[in-house]
Amino acid sequence: MAIHTLENGRLKVVINEMGGVIDVFTYGDERPFDILRPRIHDGTNFAGNSSLFPMLPMVNRIRDNQFDWQGRRVVLPINESVDSHFFLHGNGWLTQWQCQANAECEHTVLKLAMASDIEGVCHYEAEQTYKLDGDRLTITLCLTNIGDEVFPFGIGFHPFFHCLPDTLIKFSAQGIWLEDVHYLPTDFMEHIPDVFNFGQGKTIPTVWINNGYYLAEDGVNIILKHPNRVAVVVTSPCRYLQVYKPTGYSDFLCLEPQSQSVNSHKTLYLDDSSNSLSILAPHHSMHIVMTIKVHEW
Repeated sequence: MAIHTLENGRLKVVINEMGGVIDVFTYGDERPFDILRPRIHDGTNFAGNSSLFPMLPMVNRIRDNQFDWQGRRVVLPINESVDSHFFLHGNGWLTQWQCQANAECEHTVLKLAMASDIEGVCHYEAEQTYKLDGDRLTITLCLTNIGDEVFPFGIGFHPFFHCLPDTLIKFSAQGIWLEDVHYLPTDFMEHIPDVFNFGQGKTIPTVWINNGYYLAEDGVNIILKHPNRVAVVVTSPCRYLQVYKPTGYSDFLCLEPQSQSVNSHKTLYLDDSSNSLSILAPHHSMHIVMTIKVHEW
């Protein structure tokens, strides 16, 4: 397990090659404030305990853990130690990544890479770039199809943003997918229930949240304002955002920019807003970007 630290005097990021995850992201020097929830230390190196992990070659869950693609049934593998029913968040977060040689400043930029051959499913390679620049962290995730066939891919980021009891959140959306008992999306709705509508800004509710949002063309633009006067602005061109928190007060909120909506593999042949996968021919690539900007208000 290799750990890398990026810092520029204002921001500090600790990156773990196991899973290609972030373990720590703080703001400030004398009394650092956690921008992301710090890694939970339980004696394991499980990526789900990290501050942020990548999702690839697909995100979240697919109904029945299988889908039809070009005349064949694609059955996804299951890792019983993670989820007994689903190929949860893909396998990129469970894979060893490797640091890449980097000509830029080693204190503010890091590149990681990995490759995976999922038997009967797909063969891909991926690269993540983490870059600190002044008051912001930018993460780029790129996936390339290195298989012999065209395949539908989706990628995303799964950050756990640190929250205080009176943290305010604001973002606009064009619609929402609620969830069913299997944590999978119900039908898309343009009307967003008040409790899940953050368009005007409000404190984070105590209800369970596990919903997908469809965003405007400019993508993700989220503002978190903490009572200690630290503000966090999250931006990404992605038009799909999954939001998760457990019931009750939570010291984290997952705000997950994604290239696809959840369960899109089941709607590949439907002409609607959930048809969001990237169909990549061999040796073709896709990428997403997320920027986390920190300042005081």
